[in-house]
Formats: sequence, C-alpha cells, structure tokens
Amino acid sequence: MGPIWDTMAPMAMYLDMVGHRGEPHQRGWLPRDCTLYGLSVGAGFDNLAFVGEMASGHPQQVYPSFVCSGGRSDKPSGGDNPMFRFGDYQVHQLVHGEQELTVHGEIGPTGSVISTSTVVGIYDKGSGAVVHSESESVDAATGEPMFTTGSKLFVMGEGGFGGDPGPKTPAWDTEDAPPDATVDWLTLPVQSLLYRHGGNDPNLIHYDPSVAAAAGFDGPILMGLNTYGFACRALVETVCGGDPLALGSMAGRFASPGYNGDVLTTQIWHNRHEENEVLFRVVSNRGTTVFDKGRATLR
Repeated sequence: MGPIWDTMAPMAMYLDMVGHRGEPHQRGWLPRDCTLYGLSVGAGFDNLAFVGEMASGHPQQVYPSFVCSGGRSDKPSGGDNPMFRFGDYQVHQLVHGEQELTVHGEIGPTGSVISTSTVVGIYDKGSGAVVHSESESVDAATGEPMFTTGSKLFVMGEGGFGGDPGPKTPAWDTEDAPPDATVDWLTLPVQSLLYRHGGNDPNLIHYDPSVAAAAGFDGPILMGLNTYGFACRALVETVCGGDPLALGSMAGRFASPGYNGDVLTTQIWHNRHEENEVLFRVVSNRGTTVFDKGRATLR
C-alpha cells in the first residue's frame, strides 16, 4: 500500500490567503535554549562557545539557524499564524520544501523579537501545492530588524487547481568543480528525538514509527530544519572562520529525507561569479542529496 494521500481526493487550497499578514507575536530565548539547539545540531566540547553558556573564557555564541526554530512564542502553534491556515490537508501530506534566512542584526544568546508572518504565494505544481510564507522579526525593545525567515511548504496531492506555478528557481551551478570544503557530521540514533526539543518540532512523523510508515518512509525522518542546522554549523566552521556573525544569509531546498544515524556531508563551493557567496549542498551516506541548491552570503 502506498502513502495514504494516494487514495484521497484533493482538498481545497485557500487561495484567498495569499497576501494575508498575521498578527504580530512575540517570542524570546535564553542561553539554555541556544545551548540545547547547539547540541541538537551536533555541537560538543569542540564547540564549547555554542553549548557551554557558563564555561569560563567562552562568551556564548549562537548558530544563526537557531532563529528558524528556536525560542518560545507568546502563543501556541497555530492561532493566527497564516502558515497553519492555507488549506484542508492531512498532516502526512505536508513536506518542508525550502528554507531561507537573512540576518539583519546580531543574534545573541538572549533575545526577544516580534515576528509578523505573511503568505507570499500559493503555487500549483501539478502533483502538489507550494505555500510560500515569510516572517519578519524585529527587536522587541528597539524595533530594529533582526532577521527574516522564509519557507516553502509542499502539500502533496493538492496541485492541479490551475494556479500560478510560481517563480523560477535561480540557476545553481558548481561547474563540476570539486568542493572547496567538505564537512562530515554523524547524526545520533536518537537525532530526531533530540531535535524535537532543541528545534521545537512536535511533528509525529519525526519520532513516531507508525506515522512515518503511514507517510511511506522507512522510519522516523530527520527534520528538514535539523539538516539545515547541520549545514549552518558547517558553514560557520569553514567559510565563516568560526564566527556566526559572518553569516548573512542561507537558503536552499530540502531534496530527500535523512534518517537517524545518517552521516551528513556538507559540500561547499565558493561562487566564482558572486563575491561573498558560497554554494552548498548536503548529501547522506545513503547516496542521496538531502539538502540541495544551497546558497549562503557572507558579511
């Protein structure tokens, strides 16, 4: 038997949500949240500044990707957040397709921001629908821009409604050159259980084997944002020289699922056509590309 959405009639996408701007909501974080996130993307004693907030001689640093999932909101998931109201679908049909982050300010171990989300578009991809959302976050005290996050969520089986197919993806070409840097990370057998808390992701598909099987997977899959965090850590340790403040943006596409215990290899190329930009992707020891067409800018 195939995935359960193969047997379901398409549901309605709420196209009138395009352009909807949600109510601003506040969220904050403490050093402990940043430490837990650092641990959930594989940092350890070799990265003590990211996971040892009380260690002497190590002012705490934060991986920029933390803000895509870390921190605590002043309201529960859902509510007026437009990301949760773009159509009728089953949870098994929803896949994180793309993620982007642009950093405007300094992300420290303690922070509070006010975030406002907007539905940028709902696109018809034939086999499914893509929902593009953006969230702009400003410092809660000063109003200064801190970061902008964007995501594209793929809703399996909900395409074919005759809508806009969406903008074309910019060209991504490594010119068949070998990577300028390669970083291997071994994920834990309980990786998705750890990131469930470090990245605030309660989706059952990542830790309930029966739910993962119903969606057609061999077992609980890694969160896409967990893979994104491993890639961020690799970028910080290589092209950023260990300084997280040097990373200006990172974006890319989730290509295939990773599994607990996989080895994730981040391959990085300097873009020979764009100064201060690198291209990257993440491949697994299973021979699959997990995160593809990655771009990052340096500050």
